[in-house]
Amino acid sequence: MHIILKKYVEQLSNSFEIEETEDKLFEIFCNYCVVSKSFLGRFDPRNITTADDDASIDGIAILIDGELILTADDAKEIFDTHKTNLETKIILTQVKSGEKFEKNEISNFNLGLLDFFSLDPKLPNGEHNKEALEIIHVILNNLKKVKNKLPDVEIYYCTSGSYSESRELNACFQIIKRSVTETELFNNVLVEPLDRKDLGKIWNSINQTNEAKLKVIEYFGMPPMPNIKQSYITLVNAKEFVDKVLRDSTTGQIKHEVFEENIRAFLGSNTPVNAKISETLQDNEKKDLFSVLNNGITIITPELTLTPNSKEIDLINYQIINGCQTSNTLFDNYDALDDKINVVIKCVETSDENNISDIISATNSQTNINEEAFFSLKEKTKLVQKYFEIENAKNSIDNHIYFERRENEFKIKEYQQSRIFDIKTLCRCYNAMILNQPYNSARYVAKIFEIQKENLFRDNDQEALYFASAMCMYKLNNLINSRKFNANKYSLLKWNVINIYKHLVAGKYEDIKPNSNKASKYASSIIESLLSEKKSYEKIFQECFKIIDKLETPTRDVIKRPKYTTELNAELEKHLRKKQ
Repeated sequence: MHIILKKYVEQLSNSFEIEETEDKLFEIFCNYCVVSKSFLGRFDPRNITTADDDASIDGIAILIDGELILTADDAKEIFDTHKTNLETKIILTQVKSGEKFEKNEISNFNLGLLDFFSLDPKLPNGEHNKEALEIIHVILNNLKKVKNKLPDVEIYYCTSGSYSESRELNACFQIIKRSVTETELFNNVLVEPLDRKDLGKIWNSINQTNEAKLKVIEYFGMPPMPNIKQSYITLVNAKEFVDKVLRDSTTGQIKHEVFEENIRAFLGSNTPVNAKISETLQDNEKKDLFSVLNNGITIITPELTLTPNSKEIDLINYQIINGCQTSNTLFDNYDALDDKINVVIKCVETSDENNISDIISATNSQTNINEEAFFSLKEKTKLVQKYFEIENAKNSIDNHIYFERRENEFKIKEYQQSRIFDIKTLCRCYNAMILNQPYNSARYVAKIFEIQKENLFRDNDQEALYFASAMCMYKLNNLINSRKFNANKYSLLKWNVINIYKHLVAGKYEDIKPNSNKASKYASSIIESLLSEKKSYEKIFQECFKIIDKLETPTRDVIKRPKYTTELNAELEKHLRKKQ
């Protein structure tokens, strides 16, 4: 493997604390790269990587409405909502660590794909493939809610070598595209070879900072404000804005990462508001009025430089926090843009988290956004994040974990991915351990906000409980990843494991109210056990595993039902009584 590509693979391995063979790590790396092009959230690439003997397919990821879907139940949960026109995409990979693109290997990949998309495969398929097939069946049963009435599919053939296009190799990939298109299962079919150069570009784009130099027509500087170094209201040509701020110079595609702080993703071109924007841009009489008809765009950046003479603004690590619909619609209507179509852009330089939260909340409060999206802005959420920082300052670096309150807040930090808990994951940990609902944590991730909306980040809750639940999950994941004590056997039951863990530390089965005085001491005892230099927590986890083994191994469906948790609790109470 090329030395630079090998370094990138090592970086991913260290970031996620993955111990695998070089070939397997390369598979995981490639899967992470290709899925990161479409999915902005945090995810563990092992969850989209297949087993070694899975029908010439090394990675399968399914995205519905901007969410990475890992189970058929998750897919059903999304389709059970009122939403329609859901963007749906299936991503598959074949990864070879060799230096060449081999015609025979590509043909085998085509065979594996056709067998898989028969929906009744005959080649060997592991659990991940079987679950993916179940998800695809759910999608096909809900096509009326899928955008374009069919999902899209992206297929990547990755190697660590260099791709030299030839008529023969090009024909191989065209055959794959034709074969998959003829299944009539998909709207758009993309088939791409990716070599080390392509993979390096993707890896660097995931990890690099975003910068732009924007030429403005006019600008107005706003008066000084607390914790806001400078801010301007500017008038910018729409084409200039798309070219300099939105378009990725490498791929030519829109930079999805600049919308990471935007509460709402692009809703599609067919929604009434976005269709109206498109109509204005296409109307020769109205498009000159665009800057007064449109509400404009808000950009925040930690570093802004205005050059008055040239009327240029330099933006570093900028985020579009309001105007996602306008931005995407301008990008989609690029051919209609001309020198007369301008857009109003507010540029604000600030690094103050409170200011950023207030600006995001204020600029989005008039739009129809789910309340759960504002959880990251709650004062309690900020206090929980502060508690994590305080604990990290006290603890050794081996025991540092991070609460990422806002999506991809730590993107430019060099933290290991395995140590970062986004708001969804933290809520699932807290719900499983402290609120005693591991069965709901095992369900579709967004359900946690719907089910426990009133019980998350309450003003009087002890922040230490959130930290304790995250630290417990971090330590358990370490055991699972290293396969120590056969912990990987309990991967699907991790929510139940951390719930049992707290009772074993307490030595008795009791329910602690998160806002009680007792809760702080309760959390401290859990944290103390997890930070033990002698790793006493390992014996406690082994005890958890023994209790789980008392019952028959549950299916995914059974894990998501309260009945299983109730039966497990009964075994736990028996175990605790024997110890007394």
